[in-house]
Parts: sequence; structure tokens; C-alpha cells
Amino acid sequence: MHATTMLKDARMEFKTNEETKQLIGLAATLCGQDVTAYAMGVLSAHSREVVGQTAQIKLSEESNRRLAQLLANPPAPTEAMRQLAELPDLPTRACA
Repeated sequence: MHATTMLKDARMEFKTNEETKQLIGLAATLCGQDVTAYAMGVLSAHSREVVGQTAQIKLSEESNRRLAQLLANPPAPTEAMRQLAELPDLPTRACA
């Protein structure tokens, strides 16, 4: 579902100066959108980008080689890992 077609049930308000307000209004007009649609589109896109970047793990070439070695030849489990594996599974909850 596209962001503009979703039910809107949350409100956000921002304070700014007149110059910034005019700039955002002009940009929205040039994009053929109202200020709310323009601002939400820009904020949503940038927010997705920020979250996506922070969700990625970037490794150096050496760290990447080490990870590949560990995945190919994992070390023997420690006592703490064996104890963790013996714990009962958490119950699952059905979603409506």
C-alpha cells in the first residue's frame, strides 16, 4: 500500500521560520504536491534510507574473510551456548 493511501491516524506538527516555510511550499508546488504530501514523501524516503543504512553491517575485507572462515568452520559450542540451546522455546502468539 502506498504511503498516501494509508489511513492517517497520527499527527505531526513542526515549527520553522518563514523562509524555510516558503522554501518548502515552493518545492512542494514545483513537485505538484501540497506541503503535507511533499514533506511526508521526503521525510519518509529519507527515513527509510537512514534506517536501511543503519541496519546494514559493513565489514572490512579482512573482517569479511574472517566471518567467511567462521561460517565455513564454526568453532565448537561453548558451555554457555549449550545451556542456551537447552532452554525451552518461547511460546508463539497468533496474530490477528
